[in-house]
Amino acid sequence: MELELMEKVNELSEICKEVAEGRCSSQVSSLEWGQVKVHKGKHSVEQKRLWNKKLQEVFHDLGSLQKALLRAQDKIFDLRALEHKIKIAKGPRNMRRGVLMSLLQESAKSIPMWAGGVDEPPPPLCGAIGAGNNLDTNLVAPGDYVAALVPDLECPDAEFAPNESWILAEVISFNREKRQFQVEDVDAEEGKVPKRYTLDRSKVILLPKWKANPVLNPDAVYHKGTLVLALYPQTTCFYRAVVDTYPTHAQDEYSLYFEDPSYPDGYAPSIRIPQRYVILCPETDHKSTRQGRNRLSGRKS
Repeated sequence: MELELMEKVNELSEICKEVAEGRCSSQVSSLEWGQVKVHKGKHSVEQKRLWNKKLQEVFHDLGSLQKALLRAQDKIFDLRALEHKIKIAKGPRNMRRGVLMSLLQESAKSIPMWAGGVDEPPPPLCGAIGAGNNLDTNLVAPGDYVAALVPDLECPDAEFAPNESWILAEVISFNREKRQFQVEDVDAEEGKVPKRYTLDRSKVILLPKWKANPVLNPDAVYHKGTLVLALYPQTTCFYRAVVDTYPTHAQDEYSLYFEDPSYPDGYAPSIRIPQRYVILCPETDHKSTRQGRNRLSGRKS
């Protein structure tokens, strides 16, 4: 599998070279078209023909560049899937918490921005657009990050049923017929085997695979006042929060008020959270939040 990994890396490298060449070509075409437009003077028939020709060349170059970028994106997804297979083959391995936190931050930065065609709507798992009820196996793959509702082993004194918490987990497998996930807690204690859970579809929420560009797709971001679940900084737990400000530009993050009963108004000061770790709060989440998670408030610090 390591050999296959190297082959795919080389393929990605070739695509990147193609992208670089295409970018130079599109810049030249744009410059030439700009010169035609600036010096056009009065619109003669020949000038209009030349103008239209250059404009078509610009569109063609940009279209080719977009296709190459999308191929590079697909190749990156293939690399991630292959890396996950290698990880599984080598067996469980945990890491220091500081390294894990750094990897989670990098994951938030590295997910691609959705770039569709003209008037093409963003797909499921782009920003605030969920996976929906009819989960397609194309949307979920081993190694994907999800929010998983699991029994809270730190609260064994629940009166009627174990308290549950939303944690960050990694998909091991998905059984479409049974609508069940097998997931693994990403935050394994050092020296111990990571915990695995078999969960119904209702207890798993897929995280966004693409960032939404709010300029082009304003409906793909959560707006002010929306109740969400978000990964609290320096933890692997999702907590309830309310959107204060939402992204208005491509690289913006959310500003969220997390619920916290230790504050007079019930909310902590706003914190910035990337799109990658913000999901819609399920309507049934009140069963596992206010009382159950308050006992874990120390994990937020």
